[in-house]
Amino acid sequence: MEEGDPDAPSSPVCYAAEADDLYMGYAGRDEILVLLTDLLRREDVVGRDEAVRAVLTEEIRRLGGTPPEPGDLQAAGAVPAADVVLRRLVDLLPRLRDDGLHAVLRRLVDR
Repeated sequence: MEEGDPDAPSSPVCYAAEADDLYMGYAGRDEILVLLTDLLRREDVVGRDEAVRAVLTEEIRRLGGTPPEPGDLQAAGAVPAADVVLRRLVDLLPRLRDDGLHAVLRRLVDR
């Protein structure tokens, strides 16, 4: 097409929708997996809310991770303090692309 052609695109095609989540500023898979695993291990953060536990467990599996076993929930020294996990969660929320998971995690922060 020639310059001045009315059918010519006004700007180049944008490929942002095809960009990697990390490139676009979203949280990466590994960061999400570590945080979800730490959340499941923090009984004092998640509590006994089986619905939240089920969502976290399913999301870990969906991302290709292995959820912690019930007996492995708070192995000595393996889990950061609750306030550290919650701070990481608050920092992650604005960079979380999945709206459903965002809503579940937001509930944990708002407790």
